[in-house]
Amino acid sequence: MVENPRKAYSALLVLVAAAVSGVIIASGFIAPEFMVEGNTFWLFIGAIVVMIACAIISWTVNLPYIIAEEFAANGGDN
Repeated sequence: MVENPRKAYSALLVLVAAAVSGVIIASGFIAPEFMVEGNTFWLFIGAIVVMIACAIISWTVNLPYIIAEEFAANGGDN
């Protein structure tokens, strides 16, 4: 059970947003001609912005420590 649900699930939301953005960015490298056409270009640019925001958030709040502390079976490093 998590001790601080707001902190734990916010960290998890940042992690999921980074993962989804990573998939979108990777698809831009796999099918670049599809990503340059129409609205998918703005989706690609938005994914890059979200990834940068997630990296900044992760760096400022020490996201790996929060994830390990809240979701580890033994409660993290004590």
